[in-house]
Amino acid sequence: MNIRLFISICLILIASSSVSAQSSLEDDRKMIQGLLDRQLFELAERYAAQRIVAVNGFPQAQAEMAAELVRAYTLHALNARSAEQERWWNSATAVLPQFTKQFPDQPAVVLVEVQDALSQLARVRLLRQEGEVLGDSEKSQEAQRQALETLQRFEKLEEHVNDLLRQSHTSGKSSGLTSDQLLALSRRVTLNAISALEEQGLAYPADSLDRTNSMALAVQKVEPLTKLRPETGVLWPSLLLEIRALRWLGRLDQAEAKAARLIELAPPTQVTLAAKAEIVRAKLDRGELQQALQLINQGRELEGETSPELDFACFETYLALWKAAEQAKQSDKIQQWQDRSAAVVKQLDQLYGPYWARRAEQQLTGSATSGGTQNIDLLRRTAEGYVRKKEWNEAIRTYDLAVAAARESLDSTGEYEMRLAAAAVAIQAGDQAKGVKRLREAALAFPSADDASLRHLTAAYYQSMIARKSNPPDLEPYIALLKENLQRWPSGEPGNQAAMWLGQIEFSRGNYRDATEAYLRVPPTSHHFALAVDGVRQSSLKWFQDAVTRDQLVQQDVQKVIDYFEQIVLRGQSANEEWTPTMRASAEAAAQLWLNYGRNGYDNARAILEVAQRSNPEASDGWHSRLESLQVIALAGLGKLNEAKARLQKSQDDNPMSLFEVLQALGQMSGSASPQVRSQIADLELTLIGMLRPNLGQLDEQTREVIAIQEAQALANSGKLEAGIQAYQQIAQQKPNDADIQMGLARMLSRGKTAALQEKALMAWREVSRKSKSESPNWYEAKLEIARCHLRLGNPEEAKQVVRYLQALYPDMGGPEMKARFVQLMQQVTRP
Repeated sequence: MNIRLFISICLILIASSSVSAQSSLEDDRKMIQGLLDRQLFELAERYAAQRIVAVNGFPQAQAEMAAELVRAYTLHALNARSAEQERWWNSATAVLPQFTKQFPDQPAVVLVEVQDALSQLARVRLLRQEGEVLGDSEKSQEAQRQALETLQRFEKLEEHVNDLLRQSHTSGKSSGLTSDQLLALSRRVTLNAISALEEQGLAYPADSLDRTNSMALAVQKVEPLTKLRPETGVLWPSLLLEIRALRWLGRLDQAEAKAARLIELAPPTQVTLAAKAEIVRAKLDRGELQQALQLINQGRELEGETSPELDFACFETYLALWKAAEQAKQSDKIQQWQDRSAAVVKQLDQLYGPYWARRAEQQLTGSATSGGTQNIDLLRRTAEGYVRKKEWNEAIRTYDLAVAAARESLDSTGEYEMRLAAAAVAIQAGDQAKGVKRLREAALAFPSADDASLRHLTAAYYQSMIARKSNPPDLEPYIALLKENLQRWPSGEPGNQAAMWLGQIEFSRGNYRDATEAYLRVPPTSHHFALAVDGVRQSSLKWFQDAVTRDQLVQQDVQKVIDYFEQIVLRGQSANEEWTPTMRASAEAAAQLWLNYGRNGYDNARAILEVAQRSNPEASDGWHSRLESLQVIALAGLGKLNEAKARLQKSQDDNPMSLFEVLQALGQMSGSASPQVRSQIADLELTLIGMLRPNLGQLDEQTREVIAIQEAQALANSGKLEAGIQAYQQIAQQKPNDADIQMGLARMLSRGKTAALQEKALMAWREVSRKSKSESPNWYEAKLEIARCHLRLGNPEEAKQVVRYLQALYPDMGGPEMKARFVQLMQQVTRP
């Protein structure tokens, strides 16, 4: 191929590629702008981030997409809630260092640097506006400092861009941008520097020399830019900046005249509307309110477009008229301008986003609560302004005014929402008690509201936080709220959550019957149901175990809980469902209750166990081992000891660990079993340990220790207490510093009926007390058992002395459950 032809083709391809890249870049700009216009910030951010990588090889496009990402994050921050703004400001700040790290030596990085400085300027402007409107001197001072930094940064950028421009003319060195593009960028940076100067001036008090000097300098610096042609892109914003600076200087006639001439130049629609806004503001500054209103009434649209600047000037006009009406005590006019102000704020929010609405809300603070305001939306926005200033009392007072206004206008929805908002402010202010009271009253006043139950439950949650601050915790108000929630709203997920919390707190207090009743309220349709089923299992076993100890077991109660578990299984089977973990747990619990506490329990337990085992061949080995253990107990209870041992023998065909799992399951059941069943379990445990003994060498030391302890306990439970004690003593001698083993020995000694064993128990519990940390559960139990040993040895005064000592120094006495045990013991001491 001819070399000239080859070069020509390459040049054509390069030119074509450049045109294509430029077209694609323009499409990307339009896409991002469209997303930002619709306030779809996260989509715009994601799109820009993706395009940074996608346009790799085209420096200008890559840098412009990074700059667009900074701009998207900046707009997101301006429109985000106060608590979330810092996140987006940080994201905007992070783009430039990440971009330079990922793409070192990027020739067009100056575009990202300029946009990063613009983001900093936007943050300064927001800080200055908040300090000015809210009267926050600290924010104003910080705005002054940051404005100076931003101004200095733009001045350096201006020098840098001009250097790049000179280099492009003299050395031909490429910066990724053409000379024309660098010239346009230079003008933009100059304008941005003047904008930073404007912000610096506005950060100072209105009548200060600093502000006057800054604005005069801004007018001087911007004047050359106002002489450029429109196609430069800086003419219109330069003219608007000049008009603003003149207005800030108090040269209102000059500012208004320049704005009028600007409109005559037929600039873009948004510029025309912004110029009109400046004329309105000039008239407001002169006190010509009616003339400002006449301009507003001429219309806020031009060629189908509206402007945030003109709409904001409209709001400022209505606010000024409102204040004038208050001074003249014209109540009808006050209400008129209040309503119009509120309507414009809503439009600002809907059309331009939260940034503009918040600016208006900030100016409303202190105005909406005067003159007998009845506009609920206005009062709400004013209260939100007080919240941003952290003036909690004023915010609550304003919300209360909104509540009264809503009630007077029969706006029940508005009244409910304002009540909730006031409660939220009270909590945010740190007054949880007031917040709880307000939340509860709002929910009870509007019980049919969709979220009334949830709001009431929220009050209970904060009441629980209040309870934790007292020692001991004052739980009664919390429990009362949970019960009230269940009474007022018996159905729905908030009520189900209330039942769960009530069950948990009653269980922790040792009120196992109340805990069971609470858990039983949670229906199968609730996502809490699986946890509720487990709660019923744990609390009911404790409930019935205590009832047996006190000889107060009621068969109807047992049958009610058994029916609950069996219904879970039957519902699943009737619907042809696969067995769920909840169904398996229910079958196991029902069988366990039948064996321990139900009439004809052995037969009924076998029936449900056989169904469960037959229907769950794929269930875990652990679950099958536990059910196998229950089958063994059922067989033993029916007198079929040979068949029970045969099942154990069948288990022996597996490895020793499988047999050990059955032993553990028997041990777990023993703790919640009735005395008769506990004895039968002990006999089976001893048989099982005998089967295990030939293979103990295959098990690790820890497992062998567990088996030894369980054997000692089984000997005691089977009626061979002396043998059990002797076995436990051997274990305890090998582990003198093991607290659990020493306590286990002390508990077993306490079961002795002779004085000699009680003396040994007393010594053992004293040793446990000495080695335990004060006020720990072990320490309290040791003190309780020491007192009990004294009582059994015929020393009631010694027992009383131990308890009185604890009452004097530790009135909490280890919590509600432990305290109840001490009270019960003292009742025995005082019983004739």
